[in-house]
Amino acid sequence: MSQTVLDKLHDVVLDNRQRRDDRPREKGRQVLVDPSGRIVIGDAVQDDERPQLSEVHQAVFAAGQG
Repeated sequence: MSQTVLDKLHDVVLDNRQRRDDRPREKGRQVLVDPSGRIVIGDAVQDDERPQLSEVHQAVFAAGQG
């Protein structure tokens, strides 16, 4: 996974955590995974791909202590 994708994932997860939004409705704030384990942000997904993707609940990204 490229650093750009990791940075985008970090930003999306952090923003959702600050909003206390475990199931964001906006495509650009959704984290999805395909059957092969590829992680994608919702706004990078074509509508015909959606049925084969699973949304990752934000609680998967546990908040760190600190």
